[in-house]
Amino acid sequence: MSNLRTLLVLNYCSPSQWNAASATKSCYGETVPTSSTTYPGAYPDQMKVVEAVIKDLKTPAYLLDITTLSAMRKDAHPSIYSGDLSPEQRANPDHSADCSHWCLPGLPDTWNQLFYTALFF
Repeated sequence: MSNLRTLLVLNYCSPSQWNAASATKSCYGETVPTSSTTYPGAYPDQMKVVEAVIKDLKTPAYLLDITTLSAMRKDAHPSIYSGDLSPEQRANPDHSADCSHWCLPGLPDTWNQLFYTALFF
């Protein structure tokens, strides 16, 4: 019997929870984390597929699912403050905000701590 195990790390975070009042679903204007303790909105179908595949794997795998953790930190994006936007882009934040990167220090540090713990403990 092998002591090897497989660790899967997945970050799926749909922008659908950001700025619900905005038609563009931008992270612009988000200044506080989500106060809920559950995934905001419906659980993504993609996650259900991932869970089903992992369950059917011959080699046991551990999924470090940071989806909910990441979704709760909707305020952790640089938005229009990344420094790479033109004045025209800053004037139209709903279409130009950087909602795919994360601010440091912050959420990526938490991911790293969880990853380290999953690797060695």
